[in-house]
Amino acid sequence: MRKIISILVALGLVLGLSVMATPVSAAVSGVTVSVSPNCACAAAAYNITFNISASLTEGVHEVCIEFPAGTTVPASFATGKIKIENLSVFGSEVTVTGQTVCFLVPSDVLPSTNPILVEFAADAGLKNPCTAGAYKVKVNTSRAPDSAQVESAAYLIAPAFSSYKFVVDFSPTYPGIAEDFVPPFKACGQNDSGADFDTTYNSSIPGWLSGFNLTFLTDVVGCATPCVNASLWFELTACPTGETITFDLDGTWYTLTSANLTTTVGTYDSAKDVKFVDPLALGLNMTEVYPSQLHFSSVGSYQICFYAECPAVTGCDPEASAIIADKCLDFEVHQWKDAAKITLDEKWNLISLPLVPFDTDIDAILAALPAAGLANLISIWNYDGCTGEWFVYGNGHDSLATMEDGKGYWVRMLYPMTGTYDLWVWGTEKPMPPAAPAEYPVCLGWNMVGFTSLSSMNIDAPGGYLWNWDATVDPVVYGWTQGDWTAQGWSLIDFTTGTMTPGQGYWVAFPANGAIYVP
Repeated sequence: MRKIISILVALGLVLGLSVMATPVSAAVSGVTVSVSPNCACAAAAYNITFNISASLTEGVHEVCIEFPAGTTVPASFATGKIKIENLSVFGSEVTVTGQTVCFLVPSDVLPSTNPILVEFAADAGLKNPCTAGAYKVKVNTSRAPDSAQVESAAYLIAPAFSSYKFVVDFSPTYPGIAEDFVPPFKACGQNDSGADFDTTYNSSIPGWLSGFNLTFLTDVVGCATPCVNASLWFELTACPTGETITFDLDGTWYTLTSANLTTTVGTYDSAKDVKFVDPLALGLNMTEVYPSQLHFSSVGSYQICFYAECPAVTGCDPEASAIIADKCLDFEVHQWKDAAKITLDEKWNLISLPLVPFDTDIDAILAALPAAGLANLISIWNYDGCTGEWFVYGNGHDSLATMEDGKGYWVRMLYPMTGTYDLWVWGTEKPMPPAAPAEYPVCLGWNMVGFTSLSSMNIDAPGGYLWNWDATVDPVVYGWTQGDWTAQGWSLIDFTTGTMTPGQGYWVAFPANGAIYVP
């Protein structure tokens, strides 16, 4: 009887419309989708809203919704699992064709009630796509002009699980280096601590992977945490036979060997080299930073890989275990080559840094002096020839905050002073990438100039340190005898035949503004 009445009403509407002259030009519009939960692969409730321009008649007109590929659409829907404007749709009046669900409206729906709300219950059988991303549904009705499909605004499906990654950051030792840049000189040398700069851990170790921060962090936040018992571990996949490795984690050293790696950090697993943390509960927005170093008993080629592993993963595709993050680095271990010693005598010393230092902070540079040497240090002076300013450190002054390659420095030591003290400089012979080759600006007149080299060099060509100053008027170069107190310490150095010495600073009068380009 309800359908007969509906048919008569529909005929009446058709006859009425044939008489009415009011045009309808709009179509379905303003389609939005809300999904809860929006996790990949999850069963979800869908709320879809849209505007109509023509009335829908009970039992006559349909609403059709096409779900995007990847969405699981059941073959049928029980009564009440779909609602429109809070009225249940009869299961017998729902048809499913592929990804498209159509249903007869259970009551008249008028444009005056816009926006129209269609609800799919959480247990209706719809499941989100298993691939995270942006998706859209298409909506139309069976009545013109709303019969053309209209796409919704995009809605997002989030990953089922959070994803994680490792970041290996060498900036504690090499500021400004790109994350994945691992040159050979990253892994060489002895620890820069102790009076003689032998490693305080073991002076016989010839090589080390310089201090770095290993960061484990959330890369993409998903709907669920993959596990509550994760292990972080590293593996030396390329390692010379018989190698002994010493791992520093947060200031504690652990000795390992390639033949039988053992550790007291976390749980040892013979199938892996070493787990370096206790089982870890992963958070949705976690960041864990591990300051670390690795020492090696022999030089050679190495590859180290860091892993995060979940012992069990549940969800759409259960697995017994899974690697959820990994990061591998290739590097060479060498004897330390980039170290230079400057001997400080009593009275005045005119010095320069023969290397590009890892850290230019003046306190970091002076940390290489033994305690007795620091006690005998009075002050350090630098003159900027371009501005005519003096900068001073010590003896109540703090305007000199850095010591840099390419500059000369007066270092005043106590007098009288027993013996001499060695200032070790740690750095690289050339600037670290991504920095450009060394270029040191100078100005007309007197400049305090440094000499950046580990070996003596001619002043002028061929291959001289000031090779680019081949001009009509040569610069005037003065050196200084370390430890002198009076003007007798000065020595005029012949520009054509003279040489410059590592660790020494110079006063140079330039005939014009310009720059020193290190050969």
